[in-house]
Amino acid sequence: MGACGAPSDTNTAVTNTPAFVPVVTLYAPTVTPSDTPAPPPETPTAAILPTQAATPMPDGLINPFTGLPASDGAALQRAPLLIKVANTAEVRPQSGLSSADVVVEHLTEGGITRFTALYLSNTPERVGSVRSCRLIDIELPRIFGAGLVCSGTSPGVKPTMRAVALESAAQPGDVNSSAVIISDFGPFECPTCPMFRTTDRVAPHNLFANTANAWRVLAERGKNQRTAFNSWVFDPVAPSGGQTASTLSIPYQADPVDWTYNAATGLWERKVDGQPHIDAETGQTLTAANIIVAFAYHAVTAIQEDMAGGMSIQIQLWGQGPVKIARDGKVIDGLWLRPGQPGVLQFVDAQGNPIPLKPGNSWLELAPLDFPVQGR
Repeated sequence: MGACGAPSDTNTAVTNTPAFVPVVTLYAPTVTPSDTPAPPPETPTAAILPTQAATPMPDGLINPFTGLPASDGAALQRAPLLIKVANTAEVRPQSGLSSADVVVEHLTEGGITRFTALYLSNTPERVGSVRSCRLIDIELPRIFGAGLVCSGTSPGVKPTMRAVALESAAQPGDVNSSAVIISDFGPFECPTCPMFRTTDRVAPHNLFANTANAWRVLAERGKNQRTAFNSWVFDPVAPSGGQTASTLSIPYQADPVDWTYNAATGLWERKVDGQPHIDAETGQTLTAANIIVAFAYHAVTAIQEDMAGGMSIQIQLWGQGPVKIARDGKVIDGLWLRPGQPGVLQFVDAQGNPIPLKPGNSWLELAPLDFPVQGR
C-alpha cells in the first residue's frame, strides 16, 4: 500500500530468517564481485554466550530504546518508526535526527553511509531527507518491531524484500509488508502525508517524512502495535572496566566519523568529515549518550543499486559479532548477539553479562569486521 498516491507494488517486508541474496565477498572498496558465494569469516572474538537472556527493562512507562521514562504513556503503545535518511554533503544538515531514540548508520555502495532513524518517544514533523531502503532494512524492522518509511528500493532489492514478505506474513507476531510506507514522489508541502516534497531543495533531496502522519497510516492498516523489543539494559552508572577515551573514530570511506566526549554534558558529540554534524531543525550538534559500534560481515552482492554500477551490500546482522560501546568517556569491548527471534539485539561482555547502556539516545554504527575503529 503506497503513501499519498504511491503505487502499491512497491511494498517491502522483513524476514523471520536472514534473507538470501547472492553474496560474493567480504566488503572492501577494491573487491570485484564473482558468482561464487564466500563463507563468512570466523568471528575474531571468542563467543561466550550468556546463560540467560539479558534482563529486560520493567514493563511500564519506560522507553525500551532509551531507558528513560516516557512523558506520554500512549507513545509507548505505538509501533516504533524507522525512517531512511540520506547522508551526503548535499543533504547535510539533515532534519530530525536529534529527535531519534536510535540512529543506525551503515555503509552503502560507493563507501558512503546512510541512516535508519528510529522514533518512538518523539514526533518530529520533518525528518529527512528520505531516501531508498537497503538490504539492512529487511533486518532492522524485525529487530526493533518497527514500521518502515523510505522512498523505495532498487529493482534488484525489491524482489528479495517481496519474497521475504511472503514468508513474514505467515508468521504470527512478525512485521510484514503492510508496515512499510513508500513514496518516491510525495505531494509538495502536504500537511497530511507521511512523506512530502519541499521547495527549498532540489530532488531527490527534498523528500521528508512526517512521523505523526506515518503513525496514522500504520494505525489505519492495523500495524501500529507496541513493540516487543526489550533486550537492552540501562544503568546510569557506567560498568567497571573499559578503556578511557575522549574520542571515537570510525573510518567510513567517504565521510569519516569522529565522536568527542563532552564531560560537562555526559554526551558524545558528532563530527563528519571533520566538521560538527548539525541538525537543521535545532541548529545544534548531534549528540548521543551511547555509541554502539557493531562489527558484522559485510558482503558485496550481485545486486546493482545505481546507474554508476554500485553493488548492494548485505550486512549480516545475525548470530553474533564484536561490539564496542562508548559511554561516559570510556569504551567497553564485548559481543553483540542476535539469535534470530524478533525484538532481540543484546550486548554482553566476555563473561556473558549484559553491558548496560547509559539512559538516553544511541547511535548504532555498523562496521565491517576489519574496520580500525579507534578510541583514544
